[in-house]
Amino acid sequence: MEQKQELQILKGFERDSRWFHENIDKLREQDFTDKFVAISNEKLIASDRNIDTVIKAVEKQGENPAYLFIEFVYPKGFTLFL
Repeated sequence: MEQKQELQILKGFERDSRWFHENIDKLREQDFTDKFVAISNEKLIASDRNIDTVIKAVEKQGENPAYLFIEFVYPKGFTLFL
């Protein structure tokens, strides 16, 4: 993969990550809480409680899940300690 292509993928990932965090409350309101969501070009393209189902749905659309922003929508007020 060319460096230009890698940079483009990283910028897309960053843009979709920002979109996710700016819209997480809307996603919760739309019943995506406790689900994994895949975002591409600032649009939700797949969701499910099972990550494998999301990955298969993304692949079925011709996308590579390794290059997409996929995140879990935690309930509001949830604190994750790492």
